[in-house]
Amino acid sequence: MYIIGTSGHIDHGKTLLIKQLSGIDCDCLPEEKARNITIDIGFASIDLPRFGVVSIIDVPGHERFIRNMVAGAWGLDLALLVVAVDDGWMPQTEDHFRVLQLLDVERIIVVLNKIDLADSEMIEFVEEEVKQKLEDTSYHDADLVKVSSKSGEGIDVLKETIAANLRKLPKLANSEKPYLYIDRVFSPRGVGTIVTGTLKNGIFHENETAGILPIKKEVKIRRIESHYSQQHEGNPSQRTALNLAGVSFDELHRGHIVFKKNFFVESGSVVVRIQLLKNKIIKNNAEVEILAGTTIVRGKCIFLNQEDNKKSEFLAVIKLKKPWYFFTGGRFIITSPGGYRIIGGGIVVFPGFDNSQKKSVKAHTHLLNTYSIDELVRFVITVKNWVSPQGIFAMFRENDKTLEKILLELQESGAIKVYNDYVIDSIYFSSSIKNIIASIEKHSGININEISDYSGVDIPICKILLPQVVEAEKILEKEGKFFTGESITEEQLDEDMAEVLKEVLQNKEDGLELDKTKDRAKKDIVKKLVKLGFLVSLDGNIVYHNSVYNDLKNKVMALFDHKDTVTVPEAKESTGGLSRKYIIPLLNRIEDEGLIDRLGDVRVKR
Repeated sequence: MYIIGTSGHIDHGKTLLIKQLSGIDCDCLPEEKARNITIDIGFASIDLPRFGVVSIIDVPGHERFIRNMVAGAWGLDLALLVVAVDDGWMPQTEDHFRVLQLLDVERIIVVLNKIDLADSEMIEFVEEEVKQKLEDTSYHDADLVKVSSKSGEGIDVLKETIAANLRKLPKLANSEKPYLYIDRVFSPRGVGTIVTGTLKNGIFHENETAGILPIKKEVKIRRIESHYSQQHEGNPSQRTALNLAGVSFDELHRGHIVFKKNFFVESGSVVVRIQLLKNKIIKNNAEVEILAGTTIVRGKCIFLNQEDNKKSEFLAVIKLKKPWYFFTGGRFIITSPGGYRIIGGGIVVFPGFDNSQKKSVKAHTHLLNTYSIDELVRFVITVKNWVSPQGIFAMFRENDKTLEKILLELQESGAIKVYNDYVIDSIYFSSSIKNIIASIEKHSGININEISDYSGVDIPICKILLPQVVEAEKILEKEGKFFTGESITEEQLDEDMAEVLKEVLQNKEDGLELDKTKDRAKKDIVKKLVKLGFLVSLDGNIVYHNSVYNDLKNKVMALFDHKDTVTVPEAKESTGGLSRKYIIPLLNRIEDEGLIDRLGDVRVKR
């Protein structure tokens, strides 16, 4: 299924055009009939070969009803931009055209209407004007169709052109995260609560549960209809009516959101990328309205950088009057308060922003170039420093498999680390290890909460990184406290470590040979004791107690008090007759410490 919608200047014949296409008059309100203008969004459908029933949304053209225009246009797959040839490209034509771009509507068809009211020269003039407007935009190759919505001339050609454009659209995504912005609520007698809207991103089924924001209620979908036809499931990108149980009519309003799997983030502030319309400006701290889906929320636009006040595209924070629900990558329109003047639009970059993240947001804007989903996922992780995969899934409307693929690619590129079900920014990962080590070195004997406080590393990440730090560095944990360097005493060793250390000391010059040790746990303890400096490894296999090694080393070095060179037999004699198995590794170890050098068969003091 697909959604088609009209857009364009007031009185350019949009509603009559839909009547010619579908046989349905979308102006249903008494006020619309009396004033002969479209005030609210209207709905129709058209049956097209190969596509079946396709939804059509009619939107008002008057600037006073721009909120309603956006409420109708937000979910379009194909837009009919209507331009009356007796009027040409008008101010609201321009605004509506820009709205379609800002909302990322995939394709448009320009409908040159009222050809019965203009001669061929005028029609040709408007056609050239339109082509110039489309140049250098994503719609530069859009089809132009000439019609008369009064006489019906060109309507059959328009239907064929609509079908041809629908065939060019990408296959509709079912991301298994369906959502619907409510645009109408009513309660027929004996039926209960009915809501309608444009269903996107997935499928609703009869008798399944759904959630509603902002009231945070769970409801049951009793019945699903589309254009008065009952369906067992609602498909992506179609006009959908839901009969809901568990919620009353007066609890729901236009702008509320029905969802199956929530990916909307409750936000007091959002980081957004803003694109201004030509010759429009926003001042820092200006009051604005954000139109997202069928929702209208007010807020204050705060520049991330003061110099952005002269740019047409920039990042900003929208501080909302009251919290609302956004998802990363969501599109929106910005208007002046009251919704009478379109200023621009943009894309949500980071919902749920708080001011403590401002420095990180500003530091990492270089990651955003095309604002693709890949870039936005990377940006979110970098700003947050760390997040669970489920946390990423809960911020994006894309399906979990797509997001898992992006995370895997980021991991393979080295941009992130994945540990214990956490996704961690690589730079934060490295700096956290350094800060944890520095904190323990400075405050030996501190617990994990104190490490977190001193290092600035969040406790969940401390829990992940500390075992690695203990493994790789001269750090010991005992009874929940962490020690490093010379601050570690034998008394602080646990029972197993103390026992192994005692055994090696008792072995004296025989030490301990790792390749003859069958117990893996004992080998691991020996390696930890070597790292902590209690044991000394001569060659990766033979291990001495530190005091035994230092005693033997001092005996060898004492020979240089009276000699310039020392032979192996002389070294053996000084150490009480160590066999060659031990004396060579011992001399090599002393050499590794930088105390002696080997010259042929003798050693000299460095």
